[in-house]
Amino acid sequence: MGGCGSCAAILACRNLGLGRELIERRGSTYTCPMRICSLLPSATEIVYALGLGDQLVGVSHACDYPDDTATKPVVSQSVRQITHLSSEEIDAIVRQARVNSNPLYWIDGGLLRDLQPDLIITQELCEVCAIDSGSVFETAAKVLDYQPEILTIRPNLVADILQNVRNIATAAGVAKNGNDLAESLQSRVQTVVDGVGESGERPRVLCLDWLDPLRNTGQWVPELVELAGGDERLAVAGGLSRELSWEEIIDYAPEYLMVMPCGYGPDRVRQDAAEKLTVLTGWNELPAVQMDQVFLFDGRIPTRHGPRVVDVLEGLAQAMHPQRFEGITGYEVLVKYRP
Repeated sequence: MGGCGSCAAILACRNLGLGRELIERRGSTYTCPMRICSLLPSATEIVYALGLGDQLVGVSHACDYPDDTATKPVVSQSVRQITHLSSEEIDAIVRQARVNSNPLYWIDGGLLRDLQPDLIITQELCEVCAIDSGSVFETAAKVLDYQPEILTIRPNLVADILQNVRNIATAAGVAKNGNDLAESLQSRVQTVVDGVGESGERPRVLCLDWLDPLRNTGQWVPELVELAGGDERLAVAGGLSRELSWEEIIDYAPEYLMVMPCGYGPDRVRQDAAEKLTVLTGWNELPAVQMDQVFLFDGRIPTRHGPRVVDVLEGLAQAMHPQRFEGITGYEVLVKYRP
């Protein structure tokens, strides 16, 4: 069986009403490969984990893993560059955009038309993290003269993430790959759960999603803490993150502090921790600080609902139970904070 990756062949399939189905040419059977456009980093990571990187024809500006994403055309962009701004300035821009109902991202409609995707993956979980599904449907209807499949994902818990793996795989025509990947990830989750077992009293944990203003984590991260043997009492599994006061954190007295500002790489996380946390009154009195149990995560990983959430789970388990889970993950998602 041969392949016909050219746009001409893809259009031929569509003109014949076959979509990506088989066409006959000179006695040989050809199939048009699925052309996938992912508009959020977590879906991009899932596509690669399914072995479909070669069929990914477009990504968002935030897609940066694996490294091969740098070779892909960027379909969605941020309205303005904010990565150089402070956490406080970024928060102010996001708040103002919400008040004015202004979009934070835009789609290059001309590029989307040129790429001719069969499958577009978008989300409706967070308009701050990636372009919203409504904008995707609207742009696709304007610039495409055919109807691609548009898959919208909205996970809240780990089970939702694993189901999204299956859903994306099914939409891409590789359902077995999706089931295999989801089962492999679930097996790793179960290994952590079994290792934690009945560990008795669970330590108080706080995961911070933003440092100025202070915000905790939501959705699947509190669940990961629970699965790893901790208790994050200021957050709700499957719920939304919320703003916290420093006084609330002091009263809570976390025994483990996991610092994971959304979207920040390790260097920026370390910088913000030094500038935003360690200067707060009472920092040195926090049990997590006194017990040397403050951990810095690569903030680009915990908030992405892709396969690497299981790496985060294993990292949390290793942080809280180092003797039980030493070496459980070869991927370093966190480092212990050192002033």
